[in-house]
Amino acid sequence: MECTCNGKPHMEGFKQECTCVLAMGTVPMQPFGEIYEPKEALKQGTMFRNLDLPFFKGGEILGR
Repeated sequence: MECTCNGKPHMEGFKQECTCVLAMGTVPMQPFGEIYEPKEALKQGTMFRNLDLPFFKGGEILGR
């Protein structure tokens, strides 16, 4: 798709019209599953068990 943006954005009184698609966000449907008890949820940082995933700083992979 070709961008048809015209004009200089800092010109006073000028309305810039643009047909460029800058981004498109999508959010997948999250099924409601098992949840933690409130105390455990605070400790884990989420109330949803299926979202409680390991965090690997720097992209580390187990076994490497």
